[in-house]
Amino acid sequence: MEITNRDPIGENLIAPQVNDAGREEWSYETVRHVRPGDIVLHWRKNHGPALTGYSHCSTEHFASSLEWHSRGSYGRQRPSTGQEDAWEALLQGYRELEVSVPLERVRALEPTLRTVRDELISIYGKEPLYFPFAISDKRPIRAAQAYLVKFPAALVDAIPELRELAQIAVDEPADEPRPRTPRSRSKNNSSGYGRQTDPERRKAVERYSVGQVIEHYQSLGFATTDVGATEAWDVTATLGEVEVHIEVKGSTTDRLAIDITEGEVRHAEGQPTMLIVIDQIQMDSSLNCSGGRWRHWSNWVPDRAALVPTAYRHPLINSGRNGKPSIAAQIEL
Repeated sequence: MEITNRDPIGENLIAPQVNDAGREEWSYETVRHVRPGDIVLHWRKNHGPALTGYSHCSTEHFASSLEWHSRGSYGRQRPSTGQEDAWEALLQGYRELEVSVPLERVRALEPTLRTVRDELISIYGKEPLYFPFAISDKRPIRAAQAYLVKFPAALVDAIPELRELAQIAVDEPADEPRPRTPRSRSKNNSSGYGRQTDPERRKAVERYSVGQVIEHYQSLGFATTDVGATEAWDVTATLGEVEVHIEVKGSTTDRLAIDITEGEVRHAEGQPTMLIVIDQIQMDSSLNCSGGRWRHWSNWVPDRAALVPTAYRHPLINSGRNGKPSIAAQIEL
């Protein structure tokens, strides 16, 4: 989470390489640890203060420069030193939260946020935690006095206004979210919104959603074809000279974000496409689906600046060797 009073936001992260004393500062150094695809929340001191939106990192960090004015009572007395060496990372896809999270709301949630902090301390120790909020028994909770802090995944679940992020800042949203708690450092922990582990359940939702779309378009007089197995969209619907390409997404939850492939993006960029999302689908123990909320977007074209990368395709270079690895191969690691 970036804590700032600058405008505009969502374009970059940037901080001096050293503080006023010439030493490394952890909340400046944090810029060096962001990676492409990381979600960055923005706490704006001059807008409430409040957590107002989020963006995602589009580059690795790089050396840059800025004219830095230190904050606080000392910083207000200290004149600008001109251009300083800085660390920078570019951002894109800034999006305002549907409901911002002002300081008053954070303070109302203090008992829950304390619990999250205490659970993290029990796992990782008290220092350094890089927690985004300063919590003490002497004064009300407030944003940390820092520039760039970590924002634990458990806090996303603890703040209802960030529900959208719970479906975006993950590999792939699951059909049935589970509570996320930081009770173990094991890499096997479920993220709470990870890939749906039951392929039959996922297929049942897909079949139902596509079937519902086909049934609807047929009721309008269209001839329909399920092309999802061979094309970059799911349903082709034709009526006379009118041909509609339809992308269908289904879910048993309230969907605030969807997963789309590069092929689906490219197709929508080059061909008029209808996006239909059917969420809140009911499913029984026999995987029978019913109901669901329909939403649709005509002439849907994904905004690439707003897309959050959740995976990479890695071309295999020619230096790979055929066969099983030998003991010598382990020594080379």
